[in-house]
Amino acid sequence: MVRHRRFCLILGTLAIGGLLLWILLSYLPLHILSVQQKPEQPPQKIYDYYTIVEETTGAVLMRVPLVVSVGDELISEDNKRYRVVKVEEDRAYARFIEDINIDQPKPRQRGR
Repeated sequence: MVRHRRFCLILGTLAIGGLLLWILLSYLPLHILSVQQKPEQPPQKIYDYYTIVEETTGAVLMRVPLVVSVGDELISEDNKRYRVVKVEEDRAYARFIEDINIDQPKPRQRGR
């Protein structure tokens, strides 16, 4: 009888303690447990013209009256494809990707 009463007392204490712990954790403010976010990037200043240069040689590829962003792509007058990898003020740096042959169209894929 004493063992049964002691077992029930321990089990009840654990249940109440677990319930109190669950209530405490569920009502904690979320800002204590949240992940710190990255600071917001300042907006890019907009220029009238952007000069796009080749990343390694510094050769000017073109000047455009459009806003240039990282990830933009261009095809130069000698059919070379570039991707913009960095923009500093009104100067964008582009990395060579591939030569493009515009004389031969790509084969079409048939419907599935």
